[in-house]
Amino acid sequence: MAFSVLMSVFKNDSPDNLDTAIRSVWSQQSVLPSEIILVLDGPLTEQLWLIIDLWQERLAHVLVVKRWHTNQGLGAALRSGLILASNELVARMDADDVALSHRFERQLSYLDANPSVDVVGAAVEEIDVAGKKIGERYVPVEHESIISNLWTCPLIHPTVMFRRSRILAAGNYSANLPRRQDYELWFRCAEHGLRFHNLSEILLQYRFGEHTHKKQSPKVAWHQGMIGYKGSGKIGIPIWYRLLCFVPFFRSLLPKRLQHSAYKALARFDPRKRTSA
Repeated sequence: MAFSVLMSVFKNDSPDNLDTAIRSVWSQQSVLPSEIILVLDGPLTEQLWLIIDLWQERLAHVLVVKRWHTNQGLGAALRSGLILASNELVARMDADDVALSHRFERQLSYLDANPSVDVVGAAVEEIDVAGKKIGERYVPVEHESIISNLWTCPLIHPTVMFRRSRILAAGNYSANLPRRQDYELWFRCAEHGLRFHNLSEILLQYRFGEHTHKKQSPKVAWHQGMIGYKGSGKIGIPIWYRLLCFVPFFRSLLPKRLQHSAYKALARFDPRKRTSA
């Protein structure tokens, strides 16, 4: 089954991580994509260009590069990249994560055997900025459980593979959301009747840690809370869960040194189960 991989890169991404990410979706996979769509979101560093040029030489027939001269944000980048995709099945990938060697094989097999499922994600191994394992994260598996927990965003975005036509029918990624564009998209998908599933096995190394929370300003966290609150209301999630969408906002008000500790302390109440290494 032919499929595309959709990625975006911008100037703050690590060249080494980008190289590792592309290598993991091409050189180390049991099943290879027919195309990798890489959206260059604004001006990039010379070091990033060196990596991109190297992979363009290696994958001239596979790597599709769309370049923007100004930064427009991840939502807009993914929206345009998905429109460019040649295949019905599209796998998301971030520029700092690592796909395990059997990731695409497992997801293709599941979607082939379950034609009613539109979006399939997976569990992850969490790694820090240096690539050291710090834990594992498991998410609800069945569609009904995913829908009832959608307020928590129970799909790990860079693990998903989906049916392109169904995502486009739900409106595609929003070009107006530089952050949490996946969270907003899943609510729209649920409204349009798309079906979700998460594989219970780990298929990705997901870079996560204190640096992740440093990106979460109170403004960003409040906007995330509003996405969750409004989206949850549209699909009938009870009000007490809708209010919990604002927990990241209150956590963002804490001193930076305490935010990750607060995240770990609250993890015991989170349906997305996390274990430490």
